[in-house]
This record gives sequence, structure tokens and C-alpha cells, in this order.
Amino acid sequence: MDLQYLNWKVYLDNPAEAEPDEWFKVWNDWIPDAPEIFIDVADYKHVQDGPVILLVGHYVNYSLDAGGRELGLLYDYKHPLEGSNEDKIKSGLLGTLRVAKRLEDEAGFKHKPKFNAGSLRFIVNSRAIAPNSAETLEAVKPELAKVLSKAFGADGFTLEHLSDPRQRFTVQVTAKGNPSLADLIQRLA
Repeated sequence: MDLQYLNWKVYLDNPAEAEPDEWFKVWNDWIPDAPEIFIDVADYKHVQDGPVILLVGHYVNYSLDAGGRELGLLYDYKHPLEGSNEDKIKSGLLGTLRVAKRLEDEAGFKHKPKFNAGSLRFIVNSRAIAPNSAETLEAVKPELAKVLSKAFGADGFTLEHLSDPRQRFTVQVTAKGNPSLADLIQRLA
């Protein structure tokens, strides 16, 4: 299986403090100076159980996402990637953690986001590549576990396959302990 279109979500520790209008302004400020090619910021506050504020890029989208009725940062890489599945999983996770850290450090927020680095969601945004099945889990789990072992330690996390066949392939990752974004970035970089 050649994994592509990988998404990662890291949840907010302080969702009640999230102000979508602040995210909109901060991401608009990112567009001119970003190393990525960003196109626009869109307000989707009217959508339930989905993106709230979306930073649209050529290769990657970032969103303040309310999917699953939990607020967090969703990192959506939209183009095919080269390399092994392990490399792609690691690249997406590291990208997500770096964006989350940048948001936590962003001076433009009055209500600073704080992320729970021990609660992540891994999604393959293609049912054609990865149907949400036990077979897909068995195919993906070895590489996913290798990357997560580097981040959290071999026994430092649990995986839960969210197996609803109507949904995209999704695995909930829960760390044992309370790792920081900076620690995880250092371990993976």
C-alpha cells in the first residue's frame, strides 16, 4: 500500500478559548512570508463538525477543525509524496507538530492556543488507497507504530482504529504521559 493524502490532527487543550476570528487574522498574516504556497484563508464557521477556519495552500491545508466535535489543528497534505510509508507518516506528523508549535508561539493571538501533544488523530484522506478496514490497519500499523515509537517511546502510546466503514481510515493515538510539542519535534527531527 502506497500511502498518500495523509492528515494529522492535534487537539486543543483549551478549546473554549479558541477565537476563530483570531485564527483567521493570524493565518492571513502567514501568507506573504510562508515557505509554503498559501492561497487564501476561508471562514467556515457555518459548517458543523468540520473546518472552522481554513488556510488553503497549494500543497497543504491547515484548519482549525471541529471534526468529531473536538477542536484542533488539522494538517492536510494534498499532493502525492515520495518515499516509504514510514517517511510519509513521519513527515506529516512532524509538519503538524511544527505548525502547532508555531501557533502556540504566535504573538498575534490574544487567546493563545495550547495543544495536547498526547492526543493525535491519523487519517488517510483517500478511501481508494485506504478503505477503513481491519486489513488497512494491519497494513499501516507497522510503519505508524515505528514513527510513534520514535516520538513517544515503544510502549508510550496506544492506538485505536475508528472502524466506521462510512468514514475515512482513522486511527486515534493516545500517549501515556503528557509530552510537549517541543519534545516530540526534537525526537522526530
